[in-house]
Amino acid sequence: MKYPGVKALTFDVGGTVFDWRGTIEAELRALSAEKGVTFDIRQFATDWRSGMFEMLARVKTGELPRMNADAIHRLVLDDILENHNTIHLSAKERDDLNLVWHRMKTWPDAVGAIHKLRDHYSVIVLTVLSYAIAVDCSKYNNLSWDGILSCEFLERYKTDTRAYQQAAELLGCAPDEVMMVAAHANDLKGAKDAGLKTAYVHREDDWWRGFPTDEPTLPPETFDVSASDFDDLVEKLT
Repeated sequence: MKYPGVKALTFDVGGTVFDWRGTIEAELRALSAEKGVTFDIRQFATDWRSGMFEMLARVKTGELPRMNADAIHRLVLDDILENHNTIHLSAKERDDLNLVWHRMKTWPDAVGAIHKLRDHYSVIVLTVLSYAIAVDCSKYNNLSWDGILSCEFLERYKTDTRAYQQAAELLGCAPDEVMMVAAHANDLKGAKDAGLKTAYVHREDDWWRGFPTDEPTLPPETFDVSASDFDDLVEKLT
């Protein structure tokens, strides 16, 4: 049985489906060994991810010109390298490192679960990441979707309610016929405020310092569905 009234599932992917931290930290460890330097790898990864959202917030307000996640990641990388001044990279090396966001690995339970859910729903990416990142990471992990929506093509970025509503419109659905799946409470709150159904799926260690509103402090009953992992999500949605 499908979840009553829901026709489509829209997925956050950065952190929910793709293990950004594991991928970025592994790349930084390899870079550290290659360069023969030591630095705080976990903090570097945290600063890169959180810095992207801080800069995106300035894009949303119009303080900065509209740009996609690739451009933001690259600008933030420059800022971080100035703060972590033990490692020095040329412009080309920085460009190459920035591409690590295009080969993020999925969480082990994600691909099989999403493919199962496609048998029951239209399954769509809805992300603030660039279209290229979503496409490349999906292909890298042999992950198939019914469609990919990047906010770089929408009128607004998540967590603006208009981003979720426009996604529903493009799918030919009413907002309450779409369920947002995410590991981040603020994403789900934005979706709920836009009239979407919500499904929380827990991802261990996908929280970073400086973004307390992203921590899953809301009670499970806040969401229409609350799952301990992707297998649990499949069980509750089928």
